[in-house]
Amino acid sequence: MSGTSPVRLIKVAAILALFGYSAASMAASGSFETSIAVDGDAIVDVSNQRGTIVVQGADVDKVTIRGRISIDKRYAKSDPQKAASLISAIKRSPPVEADGDRVTIGQLKKHAQKRRASISYEIVVPREATVTVRSVSGDVRVSGISGEVNATSDTGNVTVADANVDANTRSIG
Repeated sequence: MSGTSPVRLIKVAAILALFGYSAASMAASGSFETSIAVDGDAIVDVSNQRGTIVVQGADVDKVTIRGRISIDKRYAKSDPQKAASLISAIKRSPPVEADGDRVTIGQLKKHAQKRRASISYEIVVPREATVTVRSVSGDVRVSGISGEVNATSDTGNVTVADANVDANTRSIG
């Protein structure tokens, strides 16, 4: 950066900090994507503490999971290195398990992951799949499924379109 004075760089950094653009806040998210080959009548079970879940049926022979990881902002700000490490750990080993044509998504196993991380999912499944979606705190959207669908959220909205469905939402507290 020849020609840029140190004073100018400090001013730019101060302005970015004023608007909340710290290194910690920018590093407090990540993503992953994985696909699992299945038959059309797969069973897909999604369970999530926090974050939006979108499930779309399509003419495919696999389940594709895209996850957007977010880390609690206070935690990320207080310890950006641990926050980045937590994101890396989830990316290396996303909460996705497969057993034949059964795919289980969303079970964060470690205590720190459960407390500090949330994941929003975009999932594409075969249209004929049986889909169960449970969210504690987050919206659920399901569409294009001809197999059985059961969708619930404790504190988020549940929207189902073009599907064979049993859906509900409840507010606790």
